[in-house]
Amino acid sequence: MIGLSTTYYATKGLSIYDSVLRTVELGFEVVELGAAHLYEDNVYEVLRKIKRDFPRIIFTIHTLFPPLRNKIWFNPAEGLSKLNKVIVDGLVNAASVLEAKIISIHPPILNKLELGEKVIGNFNNLRMGSVIDEEVGRNDFACLLEYIIKKAERSNTRVIIENLNTSKLITFLDTGESFLNVFSRFKNTGLCLDVAHALECGNLDNLMELDGHIIEVHLHEWDYSCDGRARGHLPIKDIAYFEPIKKIIKKGSVICIFEHGADVMEVDILKEKSLLEKFLGL
Repeated sequence: MIGLSTTYYATKGLSIYDSVLRTVELGFEVVELGAAHLYEDNVYEVLRKIKRDFPRIIFTIHTLFPPLRNKIWFNPAEGLSKLNKVIVDGLVNAASVLEAKIISIHPPILNKLELGEKVIGNFNNLRMGSVIDEEVGRNDFACLLEYIIKKAERSNTRVIIENLNTSKLITFLDTGESFLNVFSRFKNTGLCLDVAHALECGNLDNLMELDGHIIEVHLHEWDYSCDGRARGHLPIKDIAYFEPIKKIIKKGSVICIFEHGADVMEVDILKEKSLLEKFLGL
């Protein structure tokens, strides 16, 4: 099952409906409703229309969707704050309308997350605020996770957690063992394996040991720019990219989502889609 995150079209300024339409027109069978969309006050009406118009498409939901009126960075380490509860309820409600079986969220970050002033493709850059005590962050994250899992179970939706680049962000979910501890405590969870994030911080092999818990894979390339900073969400140009993850993506049950920003061309997305299809023998 191969899909594309609507974040790609959101960063280009397309509406939620048009983002889904363009994704389907590119030939994807899975659509992940992702971040960077602008606020639409009739979002659930739009989602119901999407479900009617594209009944054969498989949908997944990724934070932060649906978009809020005011931009924020969602941090599960802040627990069930008033704002986080609104976000979590929105994730589950969107999944219910679209009959999505997966909601993926980011891991808890042990800093307050603030919006920076630089905006690229509807994304404000991330600015680190004050430190969150690890014990407090763990407890608050557990409360949030328990809440969203119970709420999502009513519509038979699974909640999975994405790995982030832990060379830049402080989180207590940074190894296969730490994720497994969460999956053992909270049932109906799993991992959204972001391959480029794992490659960048050198823990792909470690996370691949979670084989049976990997439900979805985010696919994009990363590289270093001329100023030495890593750039992610680039197109995949070499079929060898898929080799280290072949044992999970060749199962057929794991959803593969390409995830990009505005600086990628549609032709590049079609090329990497063809590479993956060739690798999978489709």
